[in-house]
Amino acid sequence: MTFAGRLSLAEDARIILLQPAFLGDVVLSTALLESWHRAHPRHPIEMVVRQEAAGLLRNHPFLDKVHVWDRGGWGKYSRLIGLAGKVRAREPELVINLHRYASMALLGRRSGAPHHVGFTEGTRWHAGNARLKPHSWGDGRHETERNHALVQDYIGDWNAERDVPRLHPAASDWSAAAAFPQDALILAPSSVWATKRWPSERWSALADEWVTSGQDAPVVLLGGPADRELLEAVSQGCQKAKPLVVAGTLDLLGSAALMGKARAVVSNDSAPLHMAGAMNVPVVGVFCSTTPRFGFGPLPTMMKEGRAAVVEIGESEMDCKPCGPHGHGQCPMKHFRCGLHVDHKAVWDAVLSVSSPRRGNPTP
Repeated sequence: MTFAGRLSLAEDARIILLQPAFLGDVVLSTALLESWHRAHPRHPIEMVVRQEAAGLLRNHPFLDKVHVWDRGGWGKYSRLIGLAGKVRAREPELVINLHRYASMALLGRRSGAPHHVGFTEGTRWHAGNARLKPHSWGDGRHETERNHALVQDYIGDWNAERDVPRLHPAASDWSAAAAFPQDALILAPSSVWATKRWPSERWSALADEWVTSGQDAPVVLLGGPADRELLEAVSQGCQKAKPLVVAGTLDLLGSAALMGKARAVVSNDSAPLHMAGAMNVPVVGVFCSTTPRFGFGPLPTMMKEGRAAVVEIGESEMDCKPCGPHGHGQCPMKHFRCGLHVDHKAVWDAVLSVSSPRRGNPTP
């Protein structure tokens, strides 16, 4: 049966989406769920994600099933083979591989699907009939655009302003978030990579700027259980603000719901940046060792609308930036100027540019 795209699939074709990368990558991939469902509403869609990301997709209205791959420890490959068997039993017609490494290429080969799409980079283990397209790091395309380039032959042109990443917190998630303040400035200072983390004292200064400007809502420091020490350090470094530390109190969709009622979110180049975008909340991304040129900045639509901004020391000002696609455990050059030279005043100005903080009486 022929659809809007150039290639045809069965009317009830089962689609398997593979994205076991980090949380932010999974959030960005939800834009494809929106566009595919719009093009082919009768197709059941399933998705493979890492264990830590499964909570992001709980109760997603367009997903028929979520498959979880536990990537921890030496047994991850045996678990991968077992997962491939489960995927094969679902009899998919198309595998969409958003991952660029051998693990998902091998899963795709063992899935039994007659159709495969994926990226050329990263591995030679794709199925022999896979339709491959370049990922092209650093060409300025956003990750959502690269993902949709894989499936254009099936869904036609993508409307980037309409089909954006979305998370779908349930009523219970909104209820959990209701225990926390409305209209807060949410700061998310953590990242799995040390060179992506803007220094904690700058986060403290930004929180103080919020209070000094006379805002009538609190600052919330948001993170997971492992981030408590960092969040407490930011809180203790504040001179005027008294931020509320929320470290692991909410799960992923509860955190998304909290963002959904915030005045603005500030994040490193990390998952909360994309979660805020998926909740359509004004967001500022602070980029240290990485660069939005890689395609993982705020959503282009939000940037165009003036509801998102990026603050960074530009590549033209540092011959060592970017020092890698993901970040490092420590600065390879031992100076971390890409983070230390980002002033909190620049980030505060970005917050003002994307949101409308209420004008109170400034604190002397």
